[in-house]
Amino acid sequence: MGHKVNSVDGKAGDVDLSAVRTFTKEYRVPKGAAGTYMVTRLPVACTAVAVRAYRAGETGGTVNAKRNSGDLLADNLATETDAWTGWTHLLNAVFAAGDTLSVVTADPAGSPTEVVVQVDLRVNP
Repeated sequence: MGHKVNSVDGKAGDVDLSAVRTFTKEYRVPKGAAGTYMVTRLPVACTAVAVRAYRAGETGGTVNAKRNSGDLLADNLATETDAWTGWTHLLNAVFAAGDTLSVVTADPAGSPTEVVVQVDLRVNP
């Protein structure tokens, strides 16, 4: 059974998660609009290992990610203009199969082109 994922090992598209140990899920927020956005329902038990963000243009803005209703980051992650930021010290990081992953963005100053939030996950043995 394959699932659409972006794997850190360079594979993309339909992949068998029993062979992929680490993969990413991302959400692109056009114009960086503030809100909570549902990313996916995780099909397998896994652990979030990092939250990363990229903001194209303008200044300010923060992001977080959630497992069900619990934040993955103790404090929101500040974004940087045209650069990736990230954090690996996560809370509520262990997902059961069927748990949901969502991202939260706060209003950045100005009008960025987009904000990308990426969560790196590792399939639990």
